[in-house]
Parts: sequence; C-alpha cells; structure tokens
Amino acid sequence: MLTELRLLILEDAQITDMEKRLPDDEKAALYSWYGREDGAVSAFVWCVNEGACKYGTGEWDEELSRGAAALGVDKETLAKLYETHGPLCRKGKEKKRKNINDGRFIVLEGLDGSGKTTHIKHLFADLCKEGCKVYATAEPTSSSTGGLIRDTLGGHQKRSTSELAALFLADRIHHNVNEIDGIRKFVSQGVDVISDRYYYSSLAYQGVDSDIKWVADMNLGCPDIRTPDVCIFLDLSAEKCVRRMNSERLTSEIYESMEMIKKVKRRFADTFRMLNENENIYIINADRPMQAVSDEILDIVKGI
Repeated sequence: MLTELRLLILEDAQITDMEKRLPDDEKAALYSWYGREDGAVSAFVWCVNEGACKYGTGEWDEELSRGAAALGVDKETLAKLYETHGPLCRKGKEKKRKNINDGRFIVLEGLDGSGKTTHIKHLFADLCKEGCKVYATAEPTSSSTGGLIRDTLGGHQKRSTSELAALFLADRIHHNVNEIDGIRKFVSQGVDVISDRYYYSSLAYQGVDSDIKWVADMNLGCPDIRTPDVCIFLDLSAEKCVRRMNSERLTSEIYESMEMIKKVKRRFADTFRMLNENENIYIINADRPMQAVSDEILDIVKGI
C-alpha cells in the first residue's frame, strides 16, 4: 500500500503543502525517521528524487554533499536516511496471487516518455532467463476498436472524452477475453502477461476532462476486466518526458503537451489513492540508470 507521502511526490506537490496534507501516522513515522520535524519532508523528497537519481553513479558523492548542505545534516546521516527511506514509501503487506498456478498479470504504467517500452523489453528478457513463459501486450490493442482509439489519440478523428473512455473500455474487455491472445487465456495457461498500460491510464487520462469516478466504475465494475497482480508506475518528471518525446518522435498525440502531462500526472496520483487499499501498486523513480530501474522492477515481480 502506497503512503500519502509517496503519492504527493508523484503529483509534484509543493513541499510546503505536503506536510499539511499528511495523515498523523505518516507525520509521526517521517519525523521519527529524520530525528526531528524541521526539514523532514525536504529530506524525504531528496531521497526519493535526487538521491535515487544519483545513487550508484559517479555523481553520488557530489549530490550527497549538495543535499547535506541544503538540508543542514552531515553526509553520513543523509546517506543512512537514504538507505532507510523505503518503508516510508509503502506500508502494510502486499496481496499475493489467489492461484499460484496462474501466470502473473503485470502492468507497467507511466507518462509517455517515461521508458515503459524499454523496461517491458528488459522485464520480458529477464523473466525468460528465469525460465518463465512470458507474453507482452499493450493498450490500445491491435483490434478494430484499438484502431479507432489510435485515430483519436493521433488527432485524426475528434471524439468526446466520454466516447473515448467507452472505446477504451470495449478494447480492454476484448483484451481480456478474446480467445486468440487474450489476457485470460495466457494467465490461465501459466504464462506471465506484461501489459503496457491498463485501466489506470483510462482513469488518469480520461479522468482529466471527465468524471474519474464514472470511468472507474465502468472499468472496476466490469466482470470481464481482470485486476492485475501488480501495477508498476515509472515516475519521471513531465519536463523530462516531454524532452524524450521531442527527441524520439516526429508527431505528438493529443495528451502530449506539457500542460496536459502535468494534469495527467496528478490524476495518476488520484487514481492510485482510489485503488490503494485493494491493489498492489508500486511507484518507482525512473530517473536513474536503466539497469537500476530494471533490477527494481524484476525484484518487485519476483515477490508476487
């Protein structure tokens, strides 16, 4: 279960606002971790963002020195805090699969440009090395409904937010139940399924201009839409996502402006708050060396 503190970092909340919004139990844990109240939020944000970004690289010691100076602590104290900040990102036990003979259903989420495609390839290869049977898929699918969605996302066909949300729902049902390459078929055969996006994206993207509860009710209430065993969100700043997309793509989709990406990021935080009690959701810092991110993803999946 994600802490509110980690969700506030995901939505890029101001440090001055974070402390006001934290529940009392998280405040107590945060202050205990840091040893005092003053500067505790800033230290945690440093650990999750700058610390995680530089850890294990040649810039670690330099970043540690800058962070220690800014926070008013010595380098040894800050390094120790970094190593022990993990429990403040999550609390409680994770849910295990109901049927261990089934394959695992794994979803990778993130903003466009966050590295999902790359890390799905790495996870696919890593699981194959472990001796697992693996199938990689994505939403929207290659179905006719998926084609309608891609036309809309590419700006070729204008549709209302509600119509687009309904199309995603229909495509997701097909993604689950079709007998050729559906999620249900593979999971029941003991195959691990990795999906690039799922209903979390519907809640976040269509939730910007529509009623997020309505989108959630459609998806979560549908008996043909499977709940993933784990959702892993790759957290990267909107600015870096846009820079990556601009360097890699000739055209952009309707959700890829800076303003929209920032709104979607906040909606992902709202989505995870909504689902936090009932699902396995991990948020990991994607602004690190590729191997470090891939290793963390594999560790999470192996623990399911």
